[in-house]
Amino acid sequence: MNWREQIGVEELKRERPPRGAIVIVAIGLVACLVAVVASTGKGEGEAAHLEFVKTAQIPDSKPVPVPGGTQKMQLVDGLIRSTGTNISGYNLFQVATVLQIEAGAPVGNSRILCSISAPHGAEIAQSSGGLRALYPRSSEGGIFKQEVPETVLINFSSHSSELAVLEIGDLKVNRFTNEQGVKVEWPEFEEGTEHLKYFIKGKPKQDLRLPFNSIWRSTAIPAAQISCALTTSAGKATVETKGALKHLPPPINEEKEEEEQERREEEETPQEREAKEAGGEGE
Repeated sequence: MNWREQIGVEELKRERPPRGAIVIVAIGLVACLVAVVASTGKGEGEAAHLEFVKTAQIPDSKPVPVPGGTQKMQLVDGLIRSTGTNISGYNLFQVATVLQIEAGAPVGNSRILCSISAPHGAEIAQSSGGLRALYPRSSEGGIFKQEVPETVLINFSSHSSELAVLEIGDLKVNRFTNEQGVKVEWPEFEEGTEHLKYFIKGKPKQDLRLPFNSIWRSTAIPAAQISCALTTSAGKATVETKGALKHLPPPINEEKEEEEQERREEEETPQEREAKEAGGEGE
C-alpha cells in the first residue's frame, strides 16, 4: 500500500461515526416517528358525533312597531338546546332564533344590531377552522347565497376526540335571509356576547326573515338573552327575549352515542359520505 492509499484509509476511519452513535440516532428517529403518529391519531383525525339531549323553546318577543311605519318587528321561532356534559364538566349549547320584519316596513338603508349574551361560565365555541361558531358569517357581499351548514365541526373534547360533530340542519333554515341585498358584519369581539350587524338595502317585498344562531361551550346551565335593535332615520326600536334550560345537561352517554354514530354511518349514502370527507361545514 503506497502512502496515498494509507492516508485514504486513515481518513475513512476518522470520518466513520461510532456504532453507538448510529444506534442512538436510529432510536431518536423511531421516537420522532412514533410522536408524529400519536399526534395525528384519534384526537386529530376523527370527530365524535354528539346529540342534542335537552331542548327548550325561547318565547317570541313582544312585537314592536318599526320607526316611521305601522309594520311590526319581532323575534320568533327561538330555541335553546344542549349536548350532554363531558368529563371536564363542559357542554355545548345552541341558541337559534329569527328576526322577522313585516313586508313593506320602511327599513331601507337601516342597520340592525342583534346580540346574543350567555351567562358567566359560557364562551362562544370555536369551529374546527378557528372561527367563532356564529351564523351567518360576516360577509360584505351579502348573505342571500351564503351556505347554511347541515353540520358543524366544533373544538370540543369527547369520546377521546378533540372535535365534535353537531347536526343543525333540522332547524329547517334554507337561507339566512329571504331578501337579496342584506349584508352582515361581525362587530368587535366582546367576551360573553356575540353581535351581528345587519344592513338592509330597501323595503322588504315580503315578511323579512333573518335567522341567526350561535353555539357555546359552557360549564353553566345553558341560557341566553337575545335582542335586536333597529335604527332608521325615523328612530330606533328594540325587541328582546330570553330562554334557558332548567338544569345542567346530564353526562354524555358515550356508549349510546357511539352506537348511534355507527348506525348513521351504515345508513349514509355515498354522496353524504363524500360530503363529510370533503370537510363537513366548509369554513
